[in-house]
Amino acid sequence: MKKLTTEALCQRLAAGEIVPCSAAQWEELAGDFPVKTAIATGLAGDLLLVRRPVPGPRKTLAWALVEQPGPGLRVVRPFAREAEAKALIAERMAAYERMWDG
Repeated sequence: MKKLTTEALCQRLAAGEIVPCSAAQWEELAGDFPVKTAIATGLAGDLLLVRRPVPGPRKTLAWALVEQPGPGLRVVRPFAREAEAKALIAERMAAYERMWDG
């Protein structure tokens, strides 16, 4: 995979793109994305609700959700508001709960 920088990731997220990356790439960038909440799924690693820098002259922050769709993989999903990210977290956790129930 091509090297991913914080700036490139932030620009792609600001454009509304869902960005896949390797776990190693995410680990290199994770320090620039403060974790607000880490939720153990019991099935697919942790869901990380993180703050993400928004490109531009103002030093603003938005939200992103980091998921683990498979071993060594991460997907970073952008959100403008925390409530939107929490709604997806609730959906994911409900789906994981149903999986546990068989």
